[in-house]
Amino acid sequence: MYPGYLMIRTLFCSIIFCFLFFLASAQDINGYWRGTITQDEGGYRSEYILELWIYQKGDSIIGKSYVFVDSIYAEMEISGTLFSDVYLQIKDDRIISHEELEGMEWCIKSYQLLLKQTGSALRLEGHWQGVTSFSSCIPGKIFLKKSIPRA
Repeated sequence: MYPGYLMIRTLFCSIIFCFLFFLASAQDINGYWRGTITQDEGGYRSEYILELWIYQKGDSIIGKSYVFVDSIYAEMEISGTLFSDVYLQIKDDRIISHEELEGMEWCIKSYQLLLKQTGSALRLEGHWQGVTSFSSCIPGKIFLKKSIPRA
């Protein structure tokens, strides 16, 4: 080996590492996410449809969530933080509009989500907990895919 070999190898590895880091941190979480939110046994339903509209500026996240099943729904403002480009903490800030059954109250949720990539598909997966004005909600899981909204 010649003296410059170690320096060239170190430089090459550093360039590759920076390129991979740039690719990993370049994920765009802005946009429309659709999937399911589950609720453990004892909730009104075991599964609901969940849609998130996420707008990211730096590490801050704002947007809206829309949860529905049958004829009931809740639309909420959300906010949160992106950590390490792969971990999101989001919370429902307030209910914008809703339809619910008599005696029912929508959960104000906190989400803990991991950003995952399979091929070109981006997914958010994780857990949630929530509260109503009178008790804790039965928690569950979240499974979302980044999608293109339908008209």
